[in-house]
Amino acid sequence: MKYLATLVFILITSISFAQDSGLIVGKVLDKELDNTPLAFANISIKGTEISSTSDLSGTFLFENLKDGKYTLVCNFPGYESKEIEIQVSSFEPAEIKLALNTFKLPEIETASK
Repeated sequence: MKYLATLVFILITSISFAQDSGLIVGKVLDKELDNTPLAFANISIKGTEISSTSDLSGTFLFENLKDGKYTLVCNFPGYESKEIEIQVSSFEPAEIKLALNTFKLPEIETASK
C-alpha cells in the first residue's frame, strides 16, 4: 500500500508539471540579408507580460507554457514588427523573418513665383 501511494504521488506530480512544460523555440532572421540572425530582438507573447530577447545567433526561448496557440510579437529597431501564431505542442521551431522598415519622407512643396 505504501508503494502504491508513492506511485500515485509521483504520477500526479509529473502530470501537474507536464501541464506547464511546453516551450517555444525560435529564431529571428533578417529577411533582406540572406536570413542573417538578428541579435537582441524583442519577442513577446501577445496578451501577456511574457517576453524574451534573441541571443547572438537570433535564437529565443519561452519555457513552462501551457499547450495551445500563442501569438508572438517580434520587434527590432529599424525593422517592421511582425506577429506570428504558433502552437506550443507542435515542436516546430518558430522562424520570424523581419523586413527593413521603409521610411517615407514627406514631400516638400516649393513656392513658385
